[in-house]
Amino acid sequence: MKWKNWFIVGLLSLILLVGACSNPKKEDAVEAEEKPEDIEETETEVEEEEEVENEEVAASSDGEMLNTYLEEETGGDIEIIMTNTNPGLTHAYSDDVTITIDEYQVVHVTNMNESAKASFAEEDEGYVLTYKLTLENKSDKDISFNQGVLFYSDDATEHLPGRSHFVSRDEWMNDDSNDTVSLYSKGSFTGLSAHMITKAQFEKLESPRMTISTPYLEEDTSKPFGEEAVFFFPITEEGTKKAEATSKLYADKMVTESIADKELFFSEEDISKEQSIDDVKVTLEGVQYANITPTTAHADRFSNFGEGPLVALTIKLSVENGSDALVSKSIKTNLHLDQNRGTMLSNGMLEPTVRGEIAPGEAHEALFVYLFREDEFNLLKELEFQVGPLVDENVKTLFKEKSVLFDLPMK
Repeated sequence: MKWKNWFIVGLLSLILLVGACSNPKKEDAVEAEEKPEDIEETETEVEEEEEVENEEVAASSDGEMLNTYLEEETGGDIEIIMTNTNPGLTHAYSDDVTITIDEYQVVHVTNMNESAKASFAEEDEGYVLTYKLTLENKSDKDISFNQGVLFYSDDATEHLPGRSHFVSRDEWMNDDSNDTVSLYSKGSFTGLSAHMITKAQFEKLESPRMTISTPYLEEDTSKPFGEEAVFFFPITEEGTKKAEATSKLYADKMVTESIADKELFFSEEDISKEQSIDDVKVTLEGVQYANITPTTAHADRFSNFGEGPLVALTIKLSVENGSDALVSKSIKTNLHLDQNRGTMLSNGMLEPTVRGEIAPGEAHEALFVYLFREDEFNLLKELEFQVGPLVDENVKTLFKEKSVLFDLPMK
């Protein structure tokens, strides 16, 4: 009986085996039914995530040297730390003149020649940030552009010095159509530039800030135009997050000069309320409220506000001059607190530097910054923003001293 049972079991096993082999589609169907769909999707998602991560790594550790001359200049061993081939950094000085950072790369230099150490603060190793920039001049006028660059650490306490000799002269940005240095005719011009970073500086960097000076018409230094270009160069993952957050902030000097770190807690950036002062249209574009922390380099500038936390209100305004008069870009404003609690003047040291006038038919965008102690700000219920009276280039009041008043949204 025992052997008979074993025989029957064996026979049934053989029948099942033959049946399975003779119908592979049925086996696939059984496996498909038993395998949960979410597991398959999860596996696909993981594979896609890995591909994205690999792409990010590839983009940030490109194996191609941007500045091949550096090895010859230093005699050192070069290790690529990171490369950003598409930083998306462009600044318009005017409708016709723009500057773009096309690409940048950070490398680690070790085992260098003894003579090269002088360029690295006499240290045995250091880092170099090389960037490719393009100046585009679509106007019919020559412009002077001397690439005046200030490059600072995240907290604005340390300067990252330029090292023009780290780049071959053949790769400097220049206009070969004329013999005047820094003069550029109509066209597009590309070149490389480099900055040195010490080991100690590099270990603290996340997203250093670069400011590039304004150009001026032809060779007349009294005719600058546009605003300074301000670029952030994230070199770490945290730096990328910081740069993304910064890109959403109005570009007051707390941002552009790293005077203070800002953390938004309320904003309305599509207000677009219009009022007129005679033929001048004034539009309240938006507001941003932020908790701020002064950076180490600028902490003393906030000493009048005491030790407590601070709140900054940045207001974005546009002014379109439909009159026949020149209107000064230095616009007088006041903030009225709870109707009769008092008024405040804006903090000019935190606002973009302005100069010149708004010509008839032209428009100007402006930012105004107001600072509060947090405890005092929390007591406020209403804010009204007064714009005007407007003045001309000689600070003479225009339009019968008229002004306009906007109610500001608050959280």
